[in-house]
Amino acid sequence: MRAIHRKLGSLVVGVLTLGVGSCLPLRAALDDTAPSGPVPMPSLRGVVLGNGVAALRALGVENVTTVPVDGHLFVVDHDNWVVVRQAPKAGVTVAPDEEVTLSVRKTEEAESRFCFDNDC
Repeated sequence: MRAIHRKLGSLVVGVLTLGVGSCLPLRAALDDTAPSGPVPMPSLRGVVLGNGVAALRALGVENVTTVPVDGHLFVVDHDNWVVVRQAPKAGVTVAPDEEVTLSVRKTEEAESRFCFDNDC
């Protein structure tokens, strides 16, 4: 799994905003050295769900719940979804065992490409 994180980190160019005036590059968030204590919650709004979950796990946050807000019942492929809301908010300190809820919507590209859920 760590090799996947390294590969993903080298492919991603964006950054995650942490709070007022500070930011953490997504690549740094995907580093193998996850903190063991509370960490600032990164801003994941607009980030592909797969990258957001990987960044949270790299920070030591494993309890991630995804909630579709566009009428779908569940999330199958994290790369077909984009984060639209998050709780807790960006910049808030999060304990490693704390639940993080990511509200997501399916990307237009994924929506038009797949008809598995008969909504096209």
